Amino acid sequence: MRTLNKIYAVIAAGAAVLCCTETSAKAGPHDFVIYVTRLGGDPESAQPYIDKFVTYLQAEVGWPKGSAKGAFVDSKKEALAFINQQKPGLGVIEPALYLELRKEQGLEPVAQVLSADLVTEKLHLLVKDPAVRAPMDLSGKTISTLLSDFPEYLSRIVFAGKMPFAFKHVGQAMKGVRAVLRDESDGTLLDDGQMEAAKKLEGGAALHSVYDASSLPPLPVVAFGKVLKPDERKKLVKVLLDMCGTPKGGEVCKDMHIRKFAPVNTAAFVEAQRRYDQAPRSNNREAPRSNNQP
Repeated sequence: MRTLNKIYAVIAAGAAVLCCTETSAKAGPHDFVIYVTRLGGDPESAQPYIDKFVTYLQAEVGWPKGSAKGAFVDSKKEALAFINQQKPGLGVIEPALYLELRKEQGLEPVAQVLSADLVTEKLHLLVKDPAVRAPMDLSGKTISTLLSDFPEYLSRIVFAGKMPFAFKHVGQAMKGVRAVLRDESDGTLLDDGQMEAAKKLEGGAALHSVYDASSLPPLPVVAFGKVLKPDERKKLVKVLLDMCGTPKGGEVCKDMHIRKFAPVNTAAFVEAQRRYDQAPRSNNREAPRSNNQP
């Protein structure tokens, strides 16, 4: 009996260690998830810059040392897994994911990012076929885009409900352009800078836009629910708004391709939420991905 009791005690102790280890692995209210798609990148190379970002915030806001961590994720799948499993308190996430998770996660914008490298203010549908003059001419065709994982965003925000084509995922914008130039895709979605670069490629002069989407939502810094007390949230916002104008914070912003953090444009987010919530649900399906597709 004593032997059995010892065994039970060891099992109970092991279970307690596992429980506590799992709990400690969860993200805290000061932890950030970063999900931006325009520049690409991978978690390993991005991590040193994310560490500097959260360390700066931790010191300036006055959070306890070691209470803030950050993680960069490079796909919607990884972003959802991190959010659902780790439960971060804060994030910088693509507008498409923000609109999708806003209600479910209780997301509240606390600031927004201004950046020529990270923020997509406009999108253009580029094609090579001179006979294509409008999106409806692409009915049944395939469009390459970084945003193929967000058909509702594309349908409701980018194309205002008129989207007769399927999407093919690409990990980088220029891969979509090259697919169009090689006749492997019927069109691709690019922002202003990407479109300018595309037209400089060999054969790029033949590309032309048949649809332009402007007034896209800002890139938000979000809080998950009410994780921050009002005073703490107010302090975080002040630190973010001042950050890129300080010597130390400015270096962090430069490394992360951020020009500055700005106050929330409430009108822009409200309008995006209205369009996203009221537009008809998309019936579009993503084109099948090949095993070696980026």
